[in-house]
Amino acid sequence: MKNNIIIIILLVVIIAFGSAFFFFNYNSKPAKIVYYNYSPGSEFITNLKGDDKFIKAGIELEVTDKNVLKELSDQNPKIRDAIIQILRNETAQDLEGSEGQAKLQNQIKSQINKILGADKITNVYFDDFIVQ
Repeated sequence: MKNNIIIIILLVVIIAFGSAFFFFNYNSKPAKIVYYNYSPGSEFITNLKGDDKFIKAGIELEVTDKNVLKELSDQNPKIRDAIIQILRNETAQDLEGSEGQAKLQNQIKSQINKILGADKITNVYFDDFIVQ
């Protein structure tokens, strides 16, 4: 009789802990991702490749780790130079439409991630984008 009571109590405890485990691990909401923006300084104004045209672009970089902001600040001269080099190698036709801007965003993101040594930039945004 005592053995049956002990077994029943153990089963109830195991079922309770198992239920709590599944409830908290599979019913909980996913963690909210926090995004941080970094501006590499004032807007970029430079001439475009092969044209008498220029571009004026304000750029914001998005990261998910707040610690990356210091790294971006430390690497800011390299980041600005890389962005200017990318912009100067584009023609006005390369930048036309949303596809041209998306391609440019991907190039900037890729190059800055190379500078940082890892995929730390999640997105690139244009605050301002004028080609004349």
